[in-house]
Amino acid sequence: MSILKFPLVLLTLSALYAFGQEKDFSQEAAEKEALQKYEAAHPPRDSMPMPAPAEQEAFLGAHLVRSATLLATSTAQRRLPVKIIIYGQSITGSSLFTAEMSNYLKAHFPHADITLENRCIGGFGASQIIRTAPHDIFNANADLIIFHVYGGEKTGELEELFTGIRRYTTADVLLMNHHVNGDQKKPNETSAAYLRYIAQKYDCELADISAEWPVYLETNNLAPKDLLRDNVHPNRNGNWLLAQLVGRHIRYNPLFPNPSYRSVQTYFTAPAFDKVNTSPISYSGTPWRNEKGTAVSDSRNSKMKLTFHGNRVDVITELPSTGTARILIDGKPPTAYTMTRPSAGPGTWWPGIRKVSHIKPLIPEDWTLKIESINADTTVFTYSVHGTKTGNDGAGSSAETFVSKSGRVVIEPSDVIFANIKNTFKTAVPVGFITHWSVVPMFVDTFRAPDMTDKKKLYKTTLVWGLENGVHTLEVVPNGDGAVGVTGFEVYRPGVED
Repeated sequence: MSILKFPLVLLTLSALYAFGQEKDFSQEAAEKEALQKYEAAHPPRDSMPMPAPAEQEAFLGAHLVRSATLLATSTAQRRLPVKIIIYGQSITGSSLFTAEMSNYLKAHFPHADITLENRCIGGFGASQIIRTAPHDIFNANADLIIFHVYGGEKTGELEELFTGIRRYTTADVLLMNHHVNGDQKKPNETSAAYLRYIAQKYDCELADISAEWPVYLETNNLAPKDLLRDNVHPNRNGNWLLAQLVGRHIRYNPLFPNPSYRSVQTYFTAPAFDKVNTSPISYSGTPWRNEKGTAVSDSRNSKMKLTFHGNRVDVITELPSTGTARILIDGKPPTAYTMTRPSAGPGTWWPGIRKVSHIKPLIPEDWTLKIESINADTTVFTYSVHGTKTGNDGAGSSAETFVSKSGRVVIEPSDVIFANIKNTFKTAVPVGFITHWSVVPMFVDTFRAPDMTDKKKLYKTTLVWGLENGVHTLEVVPNGDGAVGVTGFEVYRPGVED
């Protein structure tokens, strides 16, 4: 299993100040330092008792049917790819939690081809995360999102976030509510109830940590502080427990129907060779060959066409290919692009800019925002914006919304958070400081089958994503430079359509 770690942690303010000017100011380094200090006085327990079975054990996994099925039905001879993203703020952002979840997944699903990424931003509550979500998860193509955040219950950010997830993705969602912190004698039932409401409304699996954490403490004669390294963040043993309480929801549960057949549909190319063809796949030009269930052609006069309803298409390949093929969407080369999360501010893991948007079509390039002038408390500043292909694209200030000359960059004043960074991390933004981001394609315009070195893996390539969720055509046109094989397609259709 591959793990791409982005562990992001919120420390106490005193720890933040101490780390403010450290050379290695990553979230993982900050957490490691805080944990070392804590464990010097409070060594972790060598072992912890397993939590008792959940009160509603038979219902666990009811809302994770697709992702859990992919994990659980992977075998040594057929390893299915599964992408899991952990998102939220510091509780799930811990590198300890990421490692414990990795261990849990390896132990329970040893044959699945899992990619696990942690994209959390420690210290970013719901009002902040909703701004970065378009960069982080809406176009991330996850099969499962594990999510926890504080806030957003009274001001609508959680509603907006989960509407976005359901509008842009087909991911299963495992939502966590809050554990008991050091000041609490019992959970915040108002918050817990609201997250139960959100989970039910948006078809999320709920890990009811608010109910289960206190039970574990009482059963094992523990105080809240025994599982925390400060007043809020779980220590090593607490992260182990959190992973057990979350992980047990990720299980194959055949007691519940699988609605994902409506959101993720698979079409194989072999049935399209039948004379009576009801498949959405069709062939034209020089005939394709049916080789062991895979459509193969090496002629540039061949064309394969898929008509679909959705916003993403993956291609499945089971035979090695030596050639390449052009990919067309609605008769044209694909042109869908997305922006990466802007880079971190000085002395922090927080992005200097929470969100960058646009009002004109994007092109692939790298962008920079350079501070030209700034006052002492970083609340008043001016900046210039430059794209590697667009060139100099205008100047903006903290006073108003910035729309670049090309329309490829739009920045709201509230999304430039240098003042927040200074107030929290005590690091000021100097003149000349540069924030950067990139525009990257959400498509493959030239398809080449992956190197199929592991014959036991199922190989899929995402050809295009981020389309308007509607009816489209996708065409595969060989370039004539070798054989191209297509076994099938997977079409993704999110449940919320505009």
